[in-house]
Order: sequence, then C-alpha cells, then structure tokens
Amino acid sequence: MKRPYFLVLWALLLLLLVVGARADLDPALREQGVLYFEGNLPEKLVATIHTTTTLYLHRDYQMPLAALYDGQKVELIGMAPEGYLLTTTLRNNTTTGWIKPNDLPSGIDPAIFVTAQKNQARRDAVAVAIANKNVIQGMTPEEVKRAVGAPNGVASRSDPHGDALTWIYTTYREDPQYEYGLDGFGHPVLQTYYVKVPIGQMIVQFVNGAVYSVEQHKNDPNNPGVVTN
Repeated sequence: MKRPYFLVLWALLLLLLVVGARADLDPALREQGVLYFEGNLPEKLVATIHTTTTLYLHRDYQMPLAALYDGQKVELIGMAPEGYLLTTTLRNNTTTGWIKPNDLPSGIDPAIFVTAQKNQARRDAVAVAIANKNVIQGMTPEEVKRAVGAPNGVASRSDPHGDALTWIYTTYREDPQYEYGLDGFGHPVLQTYYVKVPIGQMIVQFVNGAVYSVEQHKNDPNNPGVVTN
C-alpha cells in the first residue's frame, strides 16, 4: 500500500525540479508562450514582496506552492499574459513558480517589460534571418557572419557621426552540369554537379556596429558588367 504513495511523491519531486530549472539556459526546459528575461534585460530583475502573496506551481493557478510574505526577496525571470514567473529562496531551497498579475511587487517600472519584449522580438527576427541565410537591419557583424559567412571585401571609415563599415559579398548562381561516369559495377551513370557562376554583389553597410543597409546588385549574365537592380 505504501508503494503507490511513494511513486506519487517521487513524481511530484521530479516535477518540482523541472519547474525549478526553468531559469536555466536550456531552451528545452522553457515553457512555450513565456517571455524569459535572461538575455533580454541587462540585469536581473529583483524585487521585494510587500504583502502576503501566493506562489503557484503553474500559470493556471490551480496548485499553490508557498506563501510569500512581506519583505521576501524575489527575482522575476519571465512573464506571460497569465502572470509572472519568479524564483526565490524558501527554507534554504530555491523555489520557482508563478504569481498573478495583480500580485506583481510595486516599484517595478512597466517600461522594463516593454524593453524585454522588444529585445526578444529582435532576437527572434535575427534567428529567422540566420536560419534563412538573410541579412536584416540591426544585425551585428558576428550575426551577419553566422548568416552568410565572411565577406569577400571590407572597407571602413570614421567621421564625427560615428564608425562605418562596409562588407562586400560576391553572390552566385549554381548551374547544374551533367556528365557520365561509371558506378561500382562499371555501368555508365549520369552524374550531376554544380558550378558557381558569379551574378552580382551584396553590399552590407554597418553604422556603429549594426547593419544600416543592405544592397543587392546583379550582373546581367547576357551582358557582363551591366548592373541590373
């Protein structure tokens, strides 16, 4: 009769450990629909509870975890439309859970949440650009390298308005070529390989460390040297 009760306690312990780990960097442990502040704010968002507040296991607020009291120090680590995710120390243990929107400690500038949302939106846009090998405004030189590699040419200048950097990339078209070869049994097989044909340039201009503009120039393959935009 004791074994099922032990298994229930063990499962609950594992669940609490997972919830407590959601402030970690591992994206696999993060909840969908939650804006995490790590990487989106320059500093930790620490606050003090000023009234008795219930901390819940999930953002459906069905399972209370603990009662937070006046003077309790907490760190807000995320937010969602349902409320705020925070971590705190209770009885020498780190506990992570949710509080309702109306229980947000006073003294926090709401603009900090707008900043976090903008920073996350930028990170999402850059991640999509890198995945699609595109360059967009606001990317850093390192992010551009991750998207399209190192440039073929570099130019830079400094003036009273700031530092400007220009990266030049040669763009290519891959044309298929066909030839016959022999397979392992000596039978002729048609093989395909691709030849890179230069078709233009991509010019990326940085101003003060971020992409300011991206220009695409294509050479007319029927009239080399003529630029068509």
